[in-house]
Amino acid sequence: MSSLCKMELYYSTKKENIKMGLKDLFKDVTDLAKDSIDSIQADLALKKEEQERLRAAMELRIKIFTDTLLGQLMNNIDPLARPFIDTGDAALVAFTEDFSLKLLLPANGSSATKIDMHPYEENILKNVLKTFTSYHPQEKFLFQFKDSQGQIILVTTANLYFKIVFPENASFYSIGSIPKEKLIDIGISRDDQQFQLLVNNVPLISTPAAEIQNFDYVTLSEYLRRIKAKDFAIDEDQISAFISLKLDPTTLEITNKFIDNNEKLVYFAWGLDSLSSKKFIICTDHKIILYDRELNTDKCFNYDEITSISTQKNTVSFLDLSLTLGMNPNDTEIHTADGVETIHILYSREAERLIQVYNHYKSEASPRTTQANSDVQPETADDQQPSIPLKDPIAMIEKLAVLKEKGMITEEEFNQKKKDLLEKL
Repeated sequence: MSSLCKMELYYSTKKENIKMGLKDLFKDVTDLAKDSIDSIQADLALKKEEQERLRAAMELRIKIFTDTLLGQLMNNIDPLARPFIDTGDAALVAFTEDFSLKLLLPANGSSATKIDMHPYEENILKNVLKTFTSYHPQEKFLFQFKDSQGQIILVTTANLYFKIVFPENASFYSIGSIPKEKLIDIGISRDDQQFQLLVNNVPLISTPAAEIQNFDYVTLSEYLRRIKAKDFAIDEDQISAFISLKLDPTTLEITNKFIDNNEKLVYFAWGLDSLSSKKFIICTDHKIILYDRELNTDKCFNYDEITSISTQKNTVSFLDLSLTLGMNPNDTEIHTADGVETIHILYSREAERLIQVYNHYKSEASPRTTQANSDVQPETADDQQPSIPLKDPIAMIEKLAVLKEKGMITEEEFNQKKKDLLEKL
């Protein structure tokens, strides 16, 4: 064999050996990768199994805690004690609606309050049904208290529902309910450090006192007192005294300057729900006062001087999310013989109440004009052209954040509407 042939054979053999070596290498790498994938999948399966075991163990501990709590709530009560809800559904619902309009709504802050009450529960019913799966549409919503930790006490005409932080881990909740027959008492207490809501003398919700506004404390206390005492009649003297109780001393001092000795305070609204608002509205049984705290100026309208009050929805785009919440801003117009005064600081819920107050006291102030006005329905947003957009997108973003925190809108809705508002700057 020639030298050339030997060289060709040598290189051919070497090339074949290299090819076989690469195949072996690729096979080794493939086998190693497969082994790694199998190992990872096995680890994931173990982790999933461990997570499921831990979750099941946590759910068991929560169930044991909840069952023990339900035992405390329902087994240690006086069998002769009168149930807390001891009134027919229709009467109780009617009183709650009356209470909402006359005592809850005045001087309240929709974005700061922890209380939702009939007839304004539509905005939270979706979350209620998701949280309390045994909630039945036939039972009537009365009120809900929800703190910043997501703890909830919900009272209906049939049951009390609760969602409270699981003591072992604040990321989990204990959820349960007791029927109204086992509900003997609901009470609240507050000191400098802590606010507590107690059911059958068992503390269910404890939250920092600083997080609960005074108007929520006095309002919930009064509502619970009236339910227990069956004290369902609310007169003007009580309304006037109660609104005064809800106001801070500085605001009350300003308000009292506009109230004559023979007058009663029947309604009060902060400017767009802000307790630090520079403007607010005061209603007595004789007149409406618009006050500007920054300028220290006021405008006064006696009921017999007003020909009508109408509302006009604001057109800020994000507010389509909250139309059912009664929290969309309105341009509210007070019509007199001398012209029109436009108010930009009310939500629709507040504007509707202002119109109700006006219609009631207008009829008392001007009996002859009552019949003429009774044939003319108050103008609403559907009857009028949209107003100009709200001028403070930043304030609206802050209120959107509150809606998100209370579960009224989703994170995605919040981010989209926040983007829309920022583009208006």
